[in-house]
Amino acid sequence: MDAIQLIDRWLSGRASVDEAGQLSISAPQATGPAEKLRRAYRWISEQSLLPGIVDMQWDVRWRISHNEHSIGLAEREAYSSFVLLPILTLITCRRMVFIGAPGHGKTSMATLMGLIAGSSLDQIRRAIQHGHPQLTVSDLLGSPLPSDLVKAESTQAIKVAWRNWIRMRVKIIDEYNRIPTKTQSALLSLMAEGYAEMFEQVIEAGSSAWFLTANDDLGGGTFPVIEALRDRIDLVVRCTPFHAKYLQVLQQRVSDNSIPERQVPQDIVLTEKDFADADSTIRAIEFPTDVLELLGYFLGQLDFCRQASHEIESMNKDTLHLTGRRVAQVCTEDCPLDKHLNLCAQTEGGVSPRTYQAIIHYAKALAYFRGRPHVSAEDLRQLIPWILFDKLRVNPQSQFFQKTDNKIYLTDRVGWLRQLFDRALQQHAAYAPVRKPIMELEAALAEAKTSDRAELQRLQASITEMMQNLLKRHELNGAVHQDLLRLKMLHVQCRKMLSP
Repeated sequence: MDAIQLIDRWLSGRASVDEAGQLSISAPQATGPAEKLRRAYRWISEQSLLPGIVDMQWDVRWRISHNEHSIGLAEREAYSSFVLLPILTLITCRRMVFIGAPGHGKTSMATLMGLIAGSSLDQIRRAIQHGHPQLTVSDLLGSPLPSDLVKAESTQAIKVAWRNWIRMRVKIIDEYNRIPTKTQSALLSLMAEGYAEMFEQVIEAGSSAWFLTANDDLGGGTFPVIEALRDRIDLVVRCTPFHAKYLQVLQQRVSDNSIPERQVPQDIVLTEKDFADADSTIRAIEFPTDVLELLGYFLGQLDFCRQASHEIESMNKDTLHLTGRRVAQVCTEDCPLDKHLNLCAQTEGGVSPRTYQAIIHYAKALAYFRGRPHVSAEDLRQLIPWILFDKLRVNPQSQFFQKTDNKIYLTDRVGWLRQLFDRALQQHAAYAPVRKPIMELEAALAEAKTSDRAELQRLQASITEMMQNLLKRHELNGAVHQDLLRLKMLHVQCRKMLSP
């Protein structure tokens, strides 16, 4: 830290002198985990890794535009995804990947998360697992003691010397896409199930945050990443390019022979109690029904494919994939839907329930970090591009991408996902009058009593009438498809309640 920064820190401390020369001491800084996380964000972004881009903004009131280019200016909050998302991953104990060219701070950011979690720099550096083509399962997890192998008469008598990194709260896998397929499978078991097994010996990984790195956007490397491992990763974030604004800081580090990892302030280090308190508070954050319904409306459309089957229940992209076909092969003129308007045409698949859970958990953590009591639609808008970054596959043959203005989205994945959500937001508002009576009917059935058979019969008739009206008056698209399935499930529920 240079002299100017040191003086600024002194001047911004708790002690101050008024005009009369009286010394006063302000109250100490809040020490709760949420405030620690906010201080950690400020320290990393202002004094440590210095992100060159602020790309998560709330309440954008001004936009400077010229021709097709524009830049938004936030009224209040603006963050760098490269700093904020690792912090949210740390506090939620989930799994993420840093992508970007070598030397852009992927491993350094992961190391800072380990330091904030309370580990020492030496511990973290020894615990980092470096992916390479010769990495074996034993290299990754540990191996039995040679003497046990010689003496043991059964596998139960073999003692495995497990690697210490398995029990650490922060786990870092560098260049995970260079790990051989067999070793990836062992990593998958540890990451997904939370334990590793060898010679009938088991070790528990415990509650932990995973930070993986890769050098390109597609996850390519020496070995392809197995689909199951890719699906266990909750979020992907890109490293930001360095901005020349911070050259003076780098010059000072060279002069002082200092590195940020050795200057982590103690007041941003989290304790086990901090993790426990934050976890319980985050899980209790309210997720409003209307925001949850918006999330379902958006993601529900992505898996819809009208050309997959004549049966409404099978109109999904899994039906296609199980026969080895792609959306691009059936999303043609034979499908009557507008390919520019309907979101289903832009993707080759939907997302799993695991992804829904990741979005919900991260959204609650983001509201917690921002000091909000509930999740907002804008929280979803800021998070979804990074959570779906590696989950959704583009259908490049879609008519949407043939339009000149939209071709840029084939390279800008974050921009594509954000416009996808924005379109869903607009369509959701327009579709609300159609869905409202269905939601009212669902609420009425939830309150109905089994003994009131007349009311149940009336609701049953309303369900079938609504299904008929949806098919007759509205185009069979992703939203209508979701509501038809919803009504069918309500009909099944109603029949069960009417059964003697």
